[in-house]
Amino acid sequence: MRNLSRGDRGKEVLDVQTRLRGQGFELGREGVDGFFGPGTEIAVWSFQQRRGLLADGLVGANTWRELVEAGYALGDRLLYLREPPFRGDDVLALQVKLNLLGFNAGAERGVHDEDVERAVLDFQRNAGLPLDGIIGESTLVKLEAVRKAESGREGKKIPERDGGYVQARSLTGQTVVIDPGHGGHDNGYVSAQGIAEKDVALILGLRLAELLRAEGCRVRLSRERDEHVPLYTRADAANAAGAAYFISLHCNADRSPAARGVACYFFQRSHYYSEHGRRLAEYIGARLASAEAPCLGSFGRNYGVLRETRSIAVLVEPLFLSNPKDEALATRPAHMETLARALVGGFADYLARLPQQTEPS
Repeated sequence: MRNLSRGDRGKEVLDVQTRLRGQGFELGREGVDGFFGPGTEIAVWSFQQRRGLLADGLVGANTWRELVEAGYALGDRLLYLREPPFRGDDVLALQVKLNLLGFNAGAERGVHDEDVERAVLDFQRNAGLPLDGIIGESTLVKLEAVRKAESGREGKKIPERDGGYVQARSLTGQTVVIDPGHGGHDNGYVSAQGIAEKDVALILGLRLAELLRAEGCRVRLSRERDEHVPLYTRADAANAAGAAYFISLHCNADRSPAARGVACYFFQRSHYYSEHGRRLAEYIGARLASAEAPCLGSFGRNYGVLRETRSIAVLVEPLFLSNPKDEALATRPAHMETLARALVGGFADYLARLPQQTEPS
């Protein structure tokens, strides 16, 4: 599906409007008419904010997938392990229920993967149900009956599951995927002087890869040149590589040229968040704060690359291309070197300060 924005028309816009209306969002005077007007734009903004997405009023791949998935409630369809996996709010609701009951359904991403199937089979075994891994009527009825007996636990954070193993405490031997954002026909943000976000991200990513390899890391880049890599292909590649860490690089922008600072993001959806992702984001942000820009903070977001990768994942925006000072820094090799070394330092700080043992599953 092509990206949709204000002024577009057609069946795709009509589909977006229908889904937004179905989620309870008002579309203004235009209604469901196939025209992406101001009312639709406001509804998209509101939907994005509710789902923890980048609130830009545009319907790109991440927003479109969330719109589709938001339409599924638990019980609407049979759920089971398949390829590609089921995705949706029904899967998310299933994971929440299973995790609250103590069955490890993995990170609450809304993706029916092997972790979910194992948890379903474990629940069925304990409940005396047929072990088929299928979430049908009988399993749902039993799941709901058990949930009523376990009331009062809703909204509590389920600890991130790491099998109880001791984490490595140095960079040597770590498998890392570096993801320079955008690329090819997707420029990302373009500054007043014509500096494209895709180019800054690639320069920084290539240098970061060199530094991490020098520290003994096994490094893979989602792109090593100016080419377009689809959003979800980036996470799929990281998963296929068995990466332990995923670092996505972007630049920030704002309508106000005065906006400056470093922002780091980790996966969060509703009450669930990646504990390791948040910790890694905080350490990287602290190091980057020493590179001539204040740290705005670490924020939980439901961005596609953070959600889909099974790695410990962060997305880093080390500067604002909309800020004249940051724009000038983006063209200076010395500053790119400073940023790359700060990223390595933050990663090393995270590993060095990990607890001796993570919480057991």
